[in-house]
Amino acid sequence: MKKFRFYFDKDKETVWLNEMAAKGYALTGFFAGIYSFEKTEPGEYVYQIDFNDKLFAVSDDYRSFMEETGVEIVQSWGYWVFLRKKAADGDFILYSDVDSLITHYTKIRNMFKVVTLIELICFMIEIISFELTAPASKPMLFCFILLIGIFVFACAKMTFKTNHIIAELKERKGEATNLPKQNGPSPLLISGLLLNSCALIISNPALDHYKIIIQIVAIILMLVGIYQTSRGWKMDC
Repeated sequence: MKKFRFYFDKDKETVWLNEMAAKGYALTGFFAGIYSFEKTEPGEYVYQIDFNDKLFAVSDDYRSFMEETGVEIVQSWGYWVFLRKKAADGDFILYSDVDSLITHYTKIRNMFKVVTLIELICFMIEIISFELTAPASKPMLFCFILLIGIFVFACAKMTFKTNHIIAELKERKGEATNLPKQNGPSPLLISGLLLNSCALIISNPALDHYKIIIQIVAIILMLVGIYQTSRGWKMDC
């Protein structure tokens, strides 16, 4: 069985994989959002997702350590490693102490920071090049720009979320942190700005009504985002 999903949040992804395993569907592979499952006994496996230092690969030491602890590496994708363990072998916890969790989420946060910056630069370049593009190619380029904008929003949201997780972990240790639980601009404000940028590049008079609708939605998102930012945004990430 195959299912298509697109997760940025590895914690939510882990919950979903374990829900599938509890129903008797064990993950056997992953490729570009497509999950492959095989039928097994319900609850036979427990899954975790780890963040690796290598891209699309794991070191021999990492593989050996997992094998020694009874953990099977199902798939390596990007920096993510899908792991599973027989439920009968006991609890499956990757990081049992606060310090290792802080290190883990710091690596994830840094990755999302870099990706957000790169995608934001690409977004701005595509907007600048929009007016230089032939009219026939503009609809396709517009869709591409919108897709990049969505990707930027999702990565920025995960950067904020991991910031909050790290702050909460440090507070659990009793450490003072300069990072408030709700930090920086709201993702809704960012998404509103990106959406408004997309609307501004629409120059075809025949699409003016679509442009107005997009800008109205963008203004609403920005207003809500400004309110959330001023109050210290809090949303279900």
